[in-house]
Amino acid sequence: MASQPATPLLYAELLSNIRQISLAISLGSASDASTRVVVAADGENVELTHHGQSHTLHLPAKVALGGAILPIQRPGASALSWRLPLGQATYTDASSAESSTWTATDLKAGSEVVCRQCQAVVVKRDVVKVWKDLPSENWAEMMEFWHCHKPGDHNHEHHHHDKSNGVDANGQSARADDMSLAARGYGASSAISAQQGVGFVDLTTLLFVEQDCSNITYSLSTPEHGSPERQVVASDESSNQIRSLNVFCSSCHSQLGFYNFRTAAVTLLKWQISCDSVSNLSPGLEECLAATLISTIARSGSSKSLLLPITETMATTEEEGVGKDQVVHVWVLNSGIVYTSSATEATVSRPGAESGIPAIKLLYRLVPREEADRMLDSLTGDAQEVNLPTEAIREVMERLDRSNCLLPTTERVFKEWKVGLLRR
Repeated sequence: MASQPATPLLYAELLSNIRQISLAISLGSASDASTRVVVAADGENVELTHHGQSHTLHLPAKVALGGAILPIQRPGASALSWRLPLGQATYTDASSAESSTWTATDLKAGSEVVCRQCQAVVVKRDVVKVWKDLPSENWAEMMEFWHCHKPGDHNHEHHHHDKSNGVDANGQSARADDMSLAARGYGASSAISAQQGVGFVDLTTLLFVEQDCSNITYSLSTPEHGSPERQVVASDESSNQIRSLNVFCSSCHSQLGFYNFRTAAVTLLKWQISCDSVSNLSPGLEECLAATLISTIARSGSSKSLLLPITETMATTEEEGVGKDQVVHVWVLNSGIVYTSSATEATVSRPGAESGIPAIKLLYRLVPREEADRMLDSLTGDAQEVNLPTEAIREVMERLDRSNCLLPTTERVFKEWKVGLLRR
């Protein structure tokens, strides 16, 4: 019995900086006299005819060549590509598109926070009176700096040892300083700490004081070994040995995030929870990671990152695999593309898919943990550390592998790297 011919794959990418669309087609067999590629009259679609079969792809933006037959440069080739100029109509520049990962202004005051898996309420309605954005995504590392130098502190003394009675080393009243800092989200010891009634917003997480949370289980390992009472699992004194605890939904046992001893905060991962927002969007893992990578480039100038486990206290017992002895190394090529692929149109029907999917295009590969540690320790290394839970790193890897299949076969690999797409 003759095998089925491979289905052609059509892929288009908007290159807004040069006002072109890159169109690539993998035919799966050699082009011949039957092969024909035509741009629709409205400039919004292309149609491929090959061996009597027709395939249509909606383009991520309108092109100027309505009705044109695209020339096939090399007859007999199975991989075809073109650059199509954009039409005159305006389009939104994807690279400047606002991130959809929830900011303090996007979240509604008083909103309840629920487990995205089972809808169990973990922060009750009207508990959060105000949402505040954290100063920057590397604020946790900044905390040692705040301990020694408060904003507005010019004499660089370690004031937090001297201020227990509200008077600093110079005999000045420190109360007003502490009050204004506390209002901005820095506790009296100038560590950024959780506050009742306040939801702090980071790129990938929401932070709450533990009294504001309900229906959560704290554990050093898995939910079965946990307790709704944090002090039962680990006291504040044990925080010298343990940096964080895992936090699970008590109803369905999904891991929702962590309890961090340094910030005394329950830290919930945005992609594991739902919340009322003005935009009505619920950011997923891909969008959160994409926002983090874009922010990392803006902060450090480096387009390479290593995805490392957020903590050693993980709910998994395996010692091997992605996120354990292997680390995902990513290299962002373009942080503002919009693409369409005939492979997604066949498998995914999602809102907005017909007008193109905003994404980051990147290279990725697995490196041994030792190599990743060497890169991070090297003074000349340009890779930045991005921390995610082990399970999330595995899911990222699976999604990148799936996205790799959306690309034409000739564009899936570059040297030792694979090419992937992350939705923004």
